[in-house]
Amino acid sequence: MKKCSTYAPDYYLLDFKQNSKYTNSYDLTPSSSFQKFRYFILSSPKQQYLINKGAEYVAESFYKGQKPLHTGLIQMRTKNFYFGDHSEYIKGKKKNSLMLFEFFPEIHTIRLFYFNHFNKKSITMKLTFLNEFINKILAEDEQKKERLPHRPELFKPTPNMFGDGSTNIEKI
Repeated sequence: MKKCSTYAPDYYLLDFKQNSKYTNSYDLTPSSSFQKFRYFILSSPKQQYLINKGAEYVAESFYKGQKPLHTGLIQMRTKNFYFGDHSEYIKGKKKNSLMLFEFFPEIHTIRLFYFNHFNKKSITMKLTFLNEFINKILAEDEQKKERLPHRPELFKPTPNMFGDGSTNIEKI
């Protein structure tokens, strides 16, 4: 689990790659030790309660006849960010975790920030927390001036930046 600074609780940072055979399915990258769900399927919401809450997508996963993940994804004000909840039972007690999904359609990847056993009571509180979190991580990425594979739009090459007259991003 990634250790965060003071602006957020600990969270898992997970990458899910689009399945080449089933394009609405996303598989967890093999290097992760995360065990709550190994893949999820995206679909349009059909249940009225999800539509009423503003869900644009439904993420769900199946394992041995169970559904370890079923959540509506609600779009944030920042492009390509959505949030949802994950519920699980541990020793008979329900534990909720907040999830922030970041979509990267150009590289067929969804990045998941999984706040284990951390959630806010209302949608307003969730939105406030998540908007602050998004602003912080985007600012950190911009400050690093790195071309991160999950945020290629933050790196803008300039002419002759490599000293050989090229702007070849692949050199980074």
